[in-house]
Amino acid sequence: MKGKLFYLFWSIYRDIVYSGLEDGTVNKDLRKKIVRFNQFVLLALLVNVLSVIVYFVNSLYISALINITSAYIFLLAFYFSAKGRLEIGRILSIINVNLYLIIISYVEGLRAGEYFLFFPYFLVLTFVVSIRRNYKELVIVYSLTIYSLILTIFVSPFQNDIETINDALYSRLYNSNLILSYVLTMVFSYAILRVNKDNEVAILQEKKFGDTIYNTSLDGVFIMYADSNIVASCNQRALDMFETQEHREIEGTHIENWFDEEHIKRFNSIEKAVNGITQNWQGELSFTTKTGKTFPAYVSVTSFHYKKTKYIKISILDIANVKMTEFELMKSKEKAEAAAKVKTRFLSNMSHELRTPLNGIIGSSNLLLQEEYLPSQQSHLDILRYSSEHMMVLINDILDYNKIEAGKLELANSPVNMKMFVERVASQFASQVTTKGLLFVTDVDDRLDMELMTDETRLNQILSNLLSNAIKFTHSGSITIAARKIFASSTRATLQFIVRDTGIGIPANKHREIFESFTQADVNTTRKYGGTGLGLSITKQLISKFNSELMLESKEGKGTTFHFTVELPINENRKLYINEDRSKTLASLEGVHILIAEDNNVNLAVAKRFLTKWGITVTDAVNGREAVSKFRPGIFDLLLIDLEMPEMDGATALREIRKIDPNIPILAFTAAVYDNIQADLLQKGFTDFIHKPFRPEDLHSKISLQIHARRA
Repeated sequence: MKGKLFYLFWSIYRDIVYSGLEDGTVNKDLRKKIVRFNQFVLLALLVNVLSVIVYFVNSLYISALINITSAYIFLLAFYFSAKGRLEIGRILSIINVNLYLIIISYVEGLRAGEYFLFFPYFLVLTFVVSIRRNYKELVIVYSLTIYSLILTIFVSPFQNDIETINDALYSRLYNSNLILSYVLTMVFSYAILRVNKDNEVAILQEKKFGDTIYNTSLDGVFIMYADSNIVASCNQRALDMFETQEHREIEGTHIENWFDEEHIKRFNSIEKAVNGITQNWQGELSFTTKTGKTFPAYVSVTSFHYKKTKYIKISILDIANVKMTEFELMKSKEKAEAAAKVKTRFLSNMSHELRTPLNGIIGSSNLLLQEEYLPSQQSHLDILRYSSEHMMVLINDILDYNKIEAGKLELANSPVNMKMFVERVASQFASQVTTKGLLFVTDVDDRLDMELMTDETRLNQILSNLLSNAIKFTHSGSITIAARKIFASSTRATLQFIVRDTGIGIPANKHREIFESFTQADVNTTRKYGGTGLGLSITKQLISKFNSELMLESKEGKGTTFHFTVELPINENRKLYINEDRSKTLASLEGVHILIAEDNNVNLAVAKRFLTKWGITVTDAVNGREAVSKFRPGIFDLLLIDLEMPEMDGATALREIRKIDPNIPILAFTAAVYDNIQADLLQKGFTDFIHKPFRPEDLHSKISLQIHARRA
């Protein structure tokens, strides 16, 4: 039962004291103020309640009413504090206490001893009032309280007849107020001592925490007087770094004693800069230990003030190990560079020394095959030619790999008709495939009949390596080479190349390994099929030069598929294959005014040539922004807008023009190819679209259709 009552009272006390702190956003200092204020209000209310009971017992109803009023004002102050308006609550409570003591002393007279309560009230002000650095607030409140005490003594009579108080009751009131004042003074004195002790412990703990951080820092730290360059303090790491045992070996010494002679002048200039405008400095300096050992360090120098004294803090990080590591790395780099030069020189010499006799062997074997020879010599000559050519392939692989590894391989950039290129690569391997009895499938997208800018030689090498591997590892079934256009704009095209076979396949656990240098699927593969194991590694690195990645799909015994995607620029100076003979028979479109926006000069010139032949007045713009600025409602009958243009693209230009004239027909003039292109362009707001390169009759038809619909 006692435990339950104690818990009940404790819960009530906790709810009152911690009122206003429920949201958890109050900082530490404000939290203390609120808790102390709530404790003060709770104690004042208890005094008021106790006084009301005493006054009612002694039939002093006016005094009881004054205490009830005071309690009500304290509750109002508590309400303001709980609502986050602590300052109003504090002001209200201070005024309430002073008015209460003045009024109750006047009503009862000085003989009742109510003025004794001013003394514990002086103490409680340290809990209610925030003591700032200038003590302004505390001085104001104390002055108000002293004035209230003086006013009470001078205004209040010694004995008043407002209430009926006999001598015995005056004696009891005097004694009770004296005791209450004494008890409250003791309580608040103890509370002040307890708070001071807690603050002292907190300060000591913070100092201990700071010292721990200071002494466990990885940096050695010197605190130096700015005016004399004398070391005022140092941490434990500084003692270890400078090979000393005690602080007094460093503290009190001149900072120059610990610098390498070559860096003393440099530090003096740094110190002047830090004392001036820059305030801090960072860089490398050299120091000397007590035993004369020199070590390099990364140093941070900064200045600060404490109690009107200027100090300089020097943080020192020993980088001797870092310097040693840098030195070792430099030596290793020099050795590696020397080894690379030796390797390059060796491979260059080997290239010449091996290729020269091999060219002779290959040439001689071809000459022998063209001359008369005995039938029994045919097989020997074939072996001779095959072996020498195979040796040349191996040497080329090694030399190409070395060039890629050295970063010396650069891609060329020349116009290539992609459809003709892929068909030409396929024709090179057609005889090898048919000789092995395999089906050779060539799948080339007709839309690749266009000129793209690329390195034909390296692209040929990539496809040749993949096809050679496919032929080597396929004994039955088929080999496929495919090329498709995935996406195209007016300036660039995205292509996918695929080489597929039905050969021996690659185990799943070897998919990564086969791209490593000098690696094949297993030892048996090397023994059975030969090769250096560099083909796929070279191919993968060549494809990376095209900003792409070689992808592999394969299952053991079920064939292999290699594919990669490249994005290539379209040749801006390409020939446009347009049949101008057909355009001569198309009807005139005299009186039509068209605005065309196209950033490609060739495309713009060709389009204008046909439009003007049909009698159309043409206004041109080189980007979307210019098209928007040139557009005027009522002037143009139709707009041709390219999708991809600098500064402002076609879709953005369309939106801006639609704000001016929502009904003007606008055709998308684009080389883009993707699924649902018509639905996508219509959704963006285009009336229709025309592909580049265009057929004149298609362009004429679409323009005529839109003009007739607009004028109908």
